[in-house]
Amino acid sequence: MANVTMRDIAEKLGVSIVSVSKALTGKEGVSEELREKVKKEADRLGYRYNLGAKGLKEGRNYNVGVIILSYYTDDTSNAFYMKMYQCVAKCLTNYDYATMLELVDTRMQEMMILPQIVGDNRLDGLILMGELDETYLKRLKQMNIPMIYMDFYDLSMETDSVSMDNISAEYKMTEYLIELGHKKIAYVGSINATTSIMDRYLGYRRALHHYNILYREDYLIEDRGEDRLFKELALPEDMPTAFVCNNDEIACILIEKLEKMGYSVPEDISVTGFDNYPFIRRNASGLTTVDVDIAMMASEGVELLLERLNDKRETFVRRVVSGHIVIRKSTGKAATEP
Repeated sequence: MANVTMRDIAEKLGVSIVSVSKALTGKEGVSEELREKVKKEADRLGYRYNLGAKGLKEGRNYNVGVIILSYYTDDTSNAFYMKMYQCVAKCLTNYDYATMLELVDTRMQEMMILPQIVGDNRLDGLILMGELDETYLKRLKQMNIPMIYMDFYDLSMETDSVSMDNISAEYKMTEYLIELGHKKIAYVGSINATTSIMDRYLGYRRALHHYNILYREDYLIEDRGEDRLFKELALPEDMPTAFVCNNDEIACILIEKLEKMGYSVPEDISVTGFDNYPFIRRNASGLTTVDVDIAMMASEGVELLLERLNDKRETFVRRVVSGHIVIRKSTGKAATEP
């Protein structure tokens, strides 16, 4: 149907034009059931609401910017953040918001160059995915654009955030390995690189402490340099029977390294990952890992941002989304020492 109007929708459903208008603009005065019926009928008829007029009336642009550190999109590992972006964009369309994506590289952070989407006054809100430098975050904060951090947090700033319950998830993963009989358990991750890696490490340490297993400094294995790029893993001379890795990709890299060294996974050594993104590498489909509910994180993030945009909350909130262990072929009982 060409040039569908609110009147067309109202006649199809047998309701008033006022009710249709309230339903499509998110105003009070109609039930949620009717609101959904109106939206479905509008979609079926091909109705397109005039967001320009709506935004002008409400003083909004109906645009949300999404910023991702370019490092997180440089290789296949970061399909994780692209999936998160897709989930966020899908959620925002339910509220008539469009998304504008921009990547920020190391040079921009070092020189304090702001993303173009931030400087043209077209954004109502901003979503940052993946951890950026603290000084750069402070510079973005000065723009006074409502924002939310996703998959990281910064306790020094009053900013809403949504992240995984990394501590609890990695605790449970380490506990699972202990229940399999492992006592020589190493952690793979540069703990100062991101809050997520640090929190996962804390979960690992907490489990060791709870089960009275001695922590060994040589069992903390760095996986990336100051540039945040992966580096060659330096394994200890006294090999662990299990490795807890901070993400799936480094777990897959480790498995390939162990196999080249002559070890069998999991017969000799167990390996775990984090994120449950099986398309990262060839051997990821058999990896024991922690499943991250990206869609739930996206939904929580959009909800927090909209609350901020609608002035429904003055306090700042940090929401945490739980994950669960997915057991696959990369873990097994600890090998009996001769």
